[in-house]
Amino acid sequence: MLSDLQTLKLTRYFQVYDVNEDGLVGVADFERVVANMRVLHGAIDRSEQAHRLRAAYMGHWEALRASADVDRDGGVDLDEWLAYWELVLADDRRYEAEVEAIVDRLFRAFDTDGDDRIGSDEFCNFFAAFGLESSLGRSVFVELDTDQDGALSRSELLDIGQEFYRGNDPEAAGNLLFGPIGL
Repeated sequence: MLSDLQTLKLTRYFQVYDVNEDGLVGVADFERVVANMRVLHGAIDRSEQAHRLRAAYMGHWEALRASADVDRDGGVDLDEWLAYWELVLADDRRYEAEVEAIVDRLFRAFDTDGDDRIGSDEFCNFFAAFGLESSLGRSVFVELDTDQDGALSRSELLDIGQEFYRGNDPEAAGNLLFGPIGL
């Protein structure tokens, strides 16, 4: 069973993915994120980069839809989202695969300089792709960059993911991964 804090964090995560704010995470939300990423990357619709971005995010959508859209209405509502994450968090192998896939997608899409680290500007691009304010991304980045080296490594992001998804410390920096909770 999800703790109250996990429910708050996962609700925030849902809000981030519900780009069009219709109360469902659906294909249109993923399409908008892909369109925003193409703009951020300067990728032309028919470029190889645009195809890779779309394939990665639409593949993620299809996997989410297949696992979480219990009523088969073409969207994942908050209750389905929370039930999905409750199942993921209860299964160590599934959890590790899911979080590693999230971190891999983040690096493939936003590590634009290829240094295998997400810097402040790259993290702000991540927020921008989901329609969130850059200033919010910058302030969250400062909180997440606990060693203050100006970047987040894969290992750091996996630790942040652990705090976000499984942690129950209300003061943990990882709680902010998708912005302040309770919005």
